[in-house]
Amino acid sequence: MGGRKFYDIDIAPYVLPADIEEDDRLHQQHFALKYICGGNYTAPIHDLIKPGSKILDLGCGPGQWTLEMAQEFPQADIYGIDINANFPTTVKPLNSHFIVGNITEGLPWEDNYFDFIWIRYLFVGIMDADWQNLYREIRRVLKPGGILEHHECDGLTVNPGPKFRKILNHFEEAFISRDLSFRLAGELNERITMAGFEDPQQSYISVAIGRQGGKIGEIWAANLKDGSLAMKPWIAELTGLTEEEYDSIIQYIFDHEIFEHDDYHNHHIVWARKIQ
Repeated sequence: MGGRKFYDIDIAPYVLPADIEEDDRLHQQHFALKYICGGNYTAPIHDLIKPGSKILDLGCGPGQWTLEMAQEFPQADIYGIDINANFPTTVKPLNSHFIVGNITEGLPWEDNYFDFIWIRYLFVGIMDADWQNLYREIRRVLKPGGILEHHECDGLTVNPGPKFRKILNHFEEAFISRDLSFRLAGELNERITMAGFEDPQQSYISVAIGRQGGKIGEIWAANLKDGSLAMKPWIAELTGLTEEEYDSIIQYIFDHEIFEHDDYHNHHIVWARKIQ
């Protein structure tokens, strides 16, 4: 659609394209979030990860997090799984392993296999009805004492201007049409606890959008703009806007409106243990 490759809705509800341009955006997003969070994880895993330990990146995308963790923990095995095989297959650390699979259809590992499991920004591709089954599967393949760490962006930008607020309403309606939860980030703690994890630790980081957030704020704004434009082929049709009107609104929001308001996102983090 619109010159971009998307998933068939019957295969995956993922709202963003599945192509090289999207991989570039995800790489940019990774490095921004790594800086914002002070690293690739926040849970206390250094005493947990030992020689022979196994780490899983669910929905690994192009695999940057997986590759970096393989370098940081060379004596552990790091696995990435994604429905799209856009990750490296040849030039990669020997302890990194990539698998093609739909994680909502079950995880292809035995019980008590992983020491640490990681999720980031899958609210754009996992249907609301599938989350509890996925959390239960995660708990199944996680070892007793193992840790799940889940990062999600609050889809509700704080202090948006009038055009941004209107387009966000359109985005939420579009997500709901695919049974995706635009508000998943604020529900992580409750959902993870319901799946049987214990002692969840919850935090969030506010990320300013635009130059008021310094260089990272500018990178974040550019990333949001690219993501918004990438969804145009299917969201514009749902909103009743022409593609030209949609482009014009997104350009105005990220080139002008965000500089007139103190817009920011809340990046939510929850980590929890499987005790037994």
